[in-house]
Amino acid sequence: MKTKLIIFLGFLSFNSIIAQIPDEPMTIGEYPAFYTQTINKLNNIIPNKTNYYGQPLSVFLQALNQNNIIVKKYEPAPFDGAKLLQLSFLWNMDVRIAATNNNYAEPYINIYFQQPFNFQDATVILNNNNYYAHWNSAAENFYKNLIIEKIEFWYVRGLTDKSNNPK
Repeated sequence: MKTKLIIFLGFLSFNSIIAQIPDEPMTIGEYPAFYTQTINKLNNIIPNKTNYYGQPLSVFLQALNQNNIIVKKYEPAPFDGAKLLQLSFLWNMDVRIAATNNNYAEPYINIYFQQPFNFQDATVILNNNNYYAHWNSAAENFYKNLIIEKIEFWYVRGLTDKSNNPK
């Protein structure tokens, strides 16, 4: 009986760990459609990006949410005086690697803030995340009140267009 109980508890523990893993079932064959859908949604925001300058990040995140754009991954940057945050929409590392191997572009957003954030605190939040760089409520709460200075949309010009000119 004890053995069955231990196995059952182990099974429950394993399932709770699996449930926490960011779910993004996608294949490289589905990536072009994902890219097109993401760009179509971003194109609702890109022409109005200057409306978010001088606003807290939370306002911009709300606009992304209203357009069904889900941030999956983020990276704070120590350069530029710790004023840069990169947001992207794909978490699945296998698909990200396959996309790169197929010369596909991966869109992302660079957000520059008016004031620097504490990079050491940002790193602690990043490292405390169960899934390094996965966007979550702790990260959102850390950045949400920072005031946006500038927004750049990268690799939004076409699936295989990797030109270095953001919108």
